[in-house]
Amino acid sequence: MMTMMHETKSPWHLGGEWIAGLRAAQQITQAELAEQVGAPSTLWIEELEAGRHPVPSVYFQAFAKQFGWAEHDFAARCLSYFDPTAYRALFGEIAPSAPVLAAVRRAA
Repeated sequence: MMTMMHETKSPWHLGGEWIAGLRAAQQITQAELAEQVGAPSTLWIEELEAGRHPVPSVYFQAFAKQFGWAEHDFAARCLSYFDPTAYRALFGEIAPSAPVLAAVRRAA
């Protein structure tokens, strides 16, 4: 009997799925997203959604604006997927709540 092994998805892969979901919710193509956020190419967006690379911080503002997020919330979510060590250093193990984010912004 053959058993199926479940693939464990990397945080980058989960982050890519998150970005793909945000894009799909807006009903835009990868090419449209690339143009709207100033990404290098459609292939770059495809690779991002496949979990091959993170969203660089220079794109946080453009992506946040495109998806209707506050930039600090988008940045925190990106860190949770693409740089979990930095995320834990800033926010601990739990997802940041609005009061936590507000405190971090006041302290900055």
